Amino acid sequence: MYFTYKDTQRLKIKGWEKICNANGNQKRARVTIHISDKIDFKKKRRDKEGHYIMIKGSIHQEDMTIVNIYAPNTGASRYIKQILLELKQEIDSNTVIAGDLNMPLSALDRSPRQKIKKKYQT
Repeated sequence: MYFTYKDTQRLKIKGWEKICNANGNQKRARVTIHISDKIDFKKKRRDKEGHYIMIKGSIHQEDMTIVNIYAPNTGASRYIKQILLELKQEIDSNTVIAGDLNMPLSALDRSPRQKIKKKYQT
């Protein structure tokens, strides 16, 4: 599901009105981060396609980096590795990486639906 700018504005919650998003060519916000109004994040970095956004700031005097990634359905692990290599100089032990990584947790998650149905039919 993709959010338009209008959708992200509707998701605003009192006290969480800072919104950082990365837009793709379709003018849709693919990734978004909502931040508490009490936290000051300054540095932002995003890609042209809107697949990731990175923000830097501090929480309780502790430097923090947040990265939100939307990986494509195919080649997700390669894509994530490429992004992390690009951001290598900017991430550290105080980095939180989140998002829709599109990576299966097991072989069952990769199986076509037909195989799954046949396997579990009685």
